[in-house]
Amino acid sequence: MTAKNYTGLLGVLLVIVGGMCPMLKVPILGNWNYWEIDTVLATIVYSLCAIALLAAVTQNQGLLRLCGWILLLVLIFTLTAVYIKAHDYFSFLLLKNIAATAARMIKFQWLGWGLMFCGAIIIILFSSKSKVFVKDPR
Repeated sequence: MTAKNYTGLLGVLLVIVGGMCPMLKVPILGNWNYWEIDTVLATIVYSLCAIALLAAVTQNQGLLRLCGWILLLVLIFTLTAVYIKAHDYFSFLLLKNIAATAARMIKFQWLGWGLMFCGAIIIILFSSKSKVFVKDPR
């Protein structure tokens, strides 16, 4: 295995560990990791990690890069959806001031998000094709 494959493995491990870290702090309910935020998206992310792990071991750089891009898109979608849901979750309250205060009580835990984004970016950056320079035959 080459250094790119080991770096791809590192990126996959960062995504997996980041998904297990706390990502949201919800009052009364406690800390939520990626699985507790949304099980369907977590299943997609962990399946992509398994495919990326297999691609890194088999030295398939194209599949590894594709998994990295899809992981990054799913993570951006999840972060956006969680942000919108957190600010819209208390919209049933009649007084907007109380709803805004309740929405501010939900806090993001950035360690898990950061590890997952760094892992996806590492997968993308280090799975690029190696450039082979051909000497001029003259």
